[in-house]
Amino acid sequence: MNLLMEHEAKEILEKHGISTTRCIFCQSEEEAVRAARSIGFPVAMKVAGRKIVHKSDVGGVILNISNEEEVREAFRKLISVENAEGVNVQAMAEKGIEVIVGVAENEQFGSVIMFGLGGVFVEVLKDVSFRLLPLTKKDAEEMIREVKGYRLLQGYRGVKGDIGALINLLAKVGEMVEEEGIVEMDLNPVFVYDRGYCVVDARMVVGERKSFDTEIGDISFFFDAQSIAIIGASRNTFKPGGRVVDNLKNLGFKGRVYPVNPNADEILGYRCYPSVKAIPDSVDIAVIAIPSKNAKQVVEECAEKGVKGIVVLSGGFAEGWEQGKELEKEIVEIARKSGIRIIGPNTMGILDPESGLTSFFSVLRKIGSGNIGVLAQSGAFANFVLLSLWHVGFSRIVAIGNKCDVNEVEVLKYLVEDDKTKVIAVYLEGFTNGRKFYEIMKESKKPIIVLKSGRTEAGKRSALSHTASISTSEEIFEAACKQAGVAKVYDFEELVDTVKAISLQPLPKGDGVGVIQPSGAECVMSADAVVENGLRLASYSDSTLEKIYDVAPEWHSINNPLDLYPIAEKSGDEVFIDLLRIFAEDDNIDAIVAGIFIPSLIKLGTDFSWLKEYNKPVLFTMKDDIEELRKAKIMIERNGFPVYTTPERAVRSLKNMWFISKRLKG
Repeated sequence: MNLLMEHEAKEILEKHGISTTRCIFCQSEEEAVRAARSIGFPVAMKVAGRKIVHKSDVGGVILNISNEEEVREAFRKLISVENAEGVNVQAMAEKGIEVIVGVAENEQFGSVIMFGLGGVFVEVLKDVSFRLLPLTKKDAEEMIREVKGYRLLQGYRGVKGDIGALINLLAKVGEMVEEEGIVEMDLNPVFVYDRGYCVVDARMVVGERKSFDTEIGDISFFFDAQSIAIIGASRNTFKPGGRVVDNLKNLGFKGRVYPVNPNADEILGYRCYPSVKAIPDSVDIAVIAIPSKNAKQVVEECAEKGVKGIVVLSGGFAEGWEQGKELEKEIVEIARKSGIRIIGPNTMGILDPESGLTSFFSVLRKIGSGNIGVLAQSGAFANFVLLSLWHVGFSRIVAIGNKCDVNEVEVLKYLVEDDKTKVIAVYLEGFTNGRKFYEIMKESKKPIIVLKSGRTEAGKRSALSHTASISTSEEIFEAACKQAGVAKVYDFEELVDTVKAISLQPLPKGDGVGVIQPSGAECVMSADAVVENGLRLASYSDSTLEKIYDVAPEWHSINNPLDLYPIAEKSGDEVFIDLLRIFAEDDNIDAIVAGIFIPSLIKLGTDFSWLKEYNKPVLFTMKDDIEELRKAKIMIERNGFPVYTTPERAVRSLKNMWFISKRLKG
């Protein structure tokens, strides 16, 4: 990497049409005096040297120099700074709104750009936004709007900034990084005026940018398998090897099942074999459920047998101890030489509810096939999602564990291309190739919801630029999700809630929400949730108002949210259905959040399928603290409508649906 001096950096900026306070590099007092005369007083002078990272830290900046004698004095002081190679002389810039624009290279995501207001806003408040490069002008505008200091740029006490010029600046910086091989850069400060801007100081590092090119393998054969061997199969279904065999039987897998155990002739009705090599037929995939210390031999036998794919359930590999890391490396080397792909180790592996193919060793009930695809780094997490949404149904589930071979990029690509998958739920703790993962997310035409753990960092690497020291991988991934139009959620509940809504309902066409609740308290909570989540309480059409007034008592105040209870008192419990229809027919309402009126549920049942003809998302709320209500919730969701215990959860899911909808509409 090569740190450029300021005058060199500004030459590159000017070349790309970026306005700067151009500076003149001087190596003698006389040169400095001539430079100051040509620029015109007052001037600023700064030390220049490739080993000087932060000029102000070494007293290397002197401002408001007003005559030749001061130029000479300043030059002598600055040239004496350790590692000084010369002095830059530049015009004093007119003060404006101070902003910072930076570029850094993230280990997982590559080149990123940062924007924020300068001074205390960036140094103390960390009021900055990020995007991955390259970026569009729309990305640039969103970056600027995202910072809390945006209101200052819009105008405050007679001062405002040229937002259009800033958008163009960010776009030009993105192009420049690509063309000039810039790996780190700070433009700090940049003064923004009513019209235009000026880069006052620039720090730039050029070098070889990180490449993220990688071969993405096809893992579809795992789900197309017609035969499966379970190595470590057991008659004891409390052991992983026994549970896998039992699950294959109970889920009705129609392919060939080969338990492998040298101490058994038959397990759960299947003929058992002493080794995978002893199986007389071909084996498509093998499940390893034996201690890690024995895994190497088994992988070698699978290679001899011509097995295509292996799922390693066992722990005790790289996640645990040094010897485990070596074992993991060894089985990967064997597999790669033989063209075998490995999922795991330390995982649950795969589940296809439609075919019944699975390597899961949790207790599985009969699961309906559906449209939810799951990519999870943790087998336990995949199982938690399964337990929460078993009645909604899944297309494919892949838990990758240590991802020693098959990784998150390959699984995401598979789910994006899978015809049976409508919505993708992702849980990750880290990345193999974050940039490639981002690119697949961005190209996807399917909704993706991501929960990433490990969001805090104990420390940051030392860096040449403010941008690199301020940014964290979590902030960069947050930006990547926004840029890709992916809903990034922050807890398990939000992931499940959002995935359920998108699986069962159409995406909203707008942000106008109509709310019906059986109590005033729930109306207030719903209204707060709608506003706090950036959605809008829809205005009723004249026709809707007229219809509501017809069924409401004359004293009832008709608002959105609509308090149902007084209306039910006048017009009967069945009026809940009438109101749902009125809301569904109102073109001003893009989505409906409705608290289920329990008396209506008792009288009319759980079938709301007639609402589907309106092609408008409907999310219900209802407490499920007694068994009868829990059963009703399952029935309603099986009929295609998500149910939430609180308005806040429903609205939060709707917010994520609207965010994804905007991206997919382009």
